[in-house]
Amino acid sequence: MSDTWRPITRMERVDFYADWLAASERNEQAVTHSPVVGHGRDATWIETPNEHRIAMLIGEQVGFPTQGTNLCTVAIPPGNHTGRHAHGEEAIHILAGSGFIVVDGRRYGFHAGTTIHVPYRSEHQLFNTGRDELRYVSASAMDLDLFVRLGRLEQLEEKGPNPPDLESRYPAEDGQFDADGRRIALHLEDAPDEQRRREELRRAAAERGESTDHAGHGSHGHGHADADGGHGHGDAGGGHKPSENPHRHGAIYILMGGGESPSDERNGFTAVSVAMTNIFEEVPHTSSHCHSHTEAVLYVLEGVGFSEIDYEHYDWEAGDAVHVPPKMTRHEHFNPSDARTRTLRIEYGIRYFYEPLWTGYTKVEHRETAIARP
Repeated sequence: MSDTWRPITRMERVDFYADWLAASERNEQAVTHSPVVGHGRDATWIETPNEHRIAMLIGEQVGFPTQGTNLCTVAIPPGNHTGRHAHGEEAIHILAGSGFIVVDGRRYGFHAGTTIHVPYRSEHQLFNTGRDELRYVSASAMDLDLFVRLGRLEQLEEKGPNPPDLESRYPAEDGQFDADGRRIALHLEDAPDEQRRREELRRAAAERGESTDHAGHGSHGHGHADADGGHGHGDAGGGHKPSENPHRHGAIYILMGGGESPSDERNGFTAVSVAMTNIFEEVPHTSSHCHSHTEAVLYVLEGVGFSEIDYEHYDWEAGDAVHVPPKMTRHEHFNPSDARTRTLRIEYGIRYFYEPLWTGYTKVEHRETAIARP
């Protein structure tokens, strides 16, 4: 029996319980006094074997207390590609430029507004085939994957210029789904607008003399955005007129869906650890709904505004990211300008692991509707 035990030296720490108490206190301080906005203009760009330029907006490495999650922004020069690598799930939203991504040997085209899901451990690589710089945001749970020792990051090929036989090497896209039936890419012009759908169902119900209290929840109609994401209403912002839309958002484009989405629709995506769920459009001089929950991120695609996070004021503009820290955080987002705002919502699946374990982490809705602001 004695052979199975090893001696402990006086230099070794054995009071693990004290370590746990200290770590708990550090975590409490971190989420209580955490930064909230990652400003794009202040981002530090670096070069890696995989990217020509990448900057972390939200993540432990830049001072945000996360649940092992991150949000980065990436740029690829014309005629170049990223490295080929594999790791945990990744969600990508194209901000500018055009090209294609190769996921497990299959090609999927993209342009500004395309949202992409990279399944767990899938080999992938992005190619810029346009004339302009390709820019996108990328979200993952890399640190969490590595912490639980189930994650691996493998660099299979480094970044570089596109080969001359690029087109022949990767045959044209054959749909937006992979061989297992999982959606890999969705263009914004094909994304349903949940808010418009609900309004149409309300109008139809009203014409039939029916109650409109629950119209639109869990429905599966098809309203689509036009090329610039608007709906041809003639307003300067390209979205809904403020006087005609006192509801929760001006538009809710369903991307990967789930989480906070009004319906269960996911458009064929199967994201678990990280998802770019929706694009929220706020009309001028309104606020969003107000609620409390734990970690999530908003990336500002368009416009200027501010958030109130636990009653503190934080300004943001296009290119910034807003972090809701991993505690029960009350938050509301405001558009005080004369133009629309658009934000990309990113959620991480680890949040939903804890919600059923501790009711203190269950989402609380303080106000479901938007409020007009002067």
